[in-house]
Amino acid sequence: MSVGTRTNSGSVPVQATAEEKITFSFGRNWQEFLDHYLTPEREKTAVESIQKFLEKDDLRGLTFLDIGCGSGLFSLAAFRLGAQRIASFDVDPFSVRCCERLRERAGNPPHWEVANGSVLDEAFMARVAPADIVYAWGSLHHTGKMWQAIRNAAGRVAPRGLFYLSIYNRVEGRGSSEFWMKVKKLYNRAPVPGKRLMEGAYSLRYDIVPHLMRFRNPLAYMRNYGRRGRGMNYWTDIRDWLGGYPYEYASTHEIFRFCRRELGLELVNLQSTNTLGVNEFLFHRRD
Repeated sequence: MSVGTRTNSGSVPVQATAEEKITFSFGRNWQEFLDHYLTPEREKTAVESIQKFLEKDDLRGLTFLDIGCGSGLFSLAAFRLGAQRIASFDVDPFSVRCCERLRERAGNPPHWEVANGSVLDEAFMARVAPADIVYAWGSLHHTGKMWQAIRNAAGRVAPRGLFYLSIYNRVEGRGSSEFWMKVKKLYNRAPVPGKRLMEGAYSLRYDIVPHLMRFRNPLAYMRNYGRRGRGMNYWTDIRDWLGGYPYEYASTHEIFRFCRRELGLELVNLQSTNTLGVNEFLFHRRD
């Protein structure tokens, strides 16, 4: 399952106008996560999240492709679950380095490859071997061309393979997806002190005050954040949310219809939300 060697020539950075300036790096955010927050407990939580949604105890005999690998945590989880071969890539060179660090932590296994590349780069994707499990969690909606990214990623699913996809949910009305797109643009234009101020304001508005109003301890919520869901860190996730731009979204129906009608995939598992969070999909490719 060759994805090529690590090289910047494989990446296609997203272009942005002056108004849509991008000053946030997912990879730099993930570096801080690895430096300070990744614990054995968080790693265990990540492993369990894959087991639960795939409904598999292990990945022995299966190949795993991690598209937009970010921190590399879920490539590491696939390794822990015994995947036969693992290929990880990301357009952000800092994310690539994060994934390489976790690969080193695992002992530099020869069956785990890490590369710098973009899901939108047709030439690069042509070199990526199909996999039994294609994992694209929270990455394709940040490419600037989400539907093409989904199409390209799904094209790497092997016959009878699985496509594990998560995409931001579409929300209308007050606090809509469109509103948050404007917030993300503002965050990316802000200097570092402005970014920290926005992060604090977000935490106060959406976590601290609601917990206090319910007579709950917000600090306990923050400390235990990694035990919920996928083993992430509270402040890492806030920066990821506010800084994540380009930003696209879709309803569960839009994703289901596209993947079924356009790509010929069958939905086998779904975790949906009515919030601004992600909808998780597991699609199956028939022979």
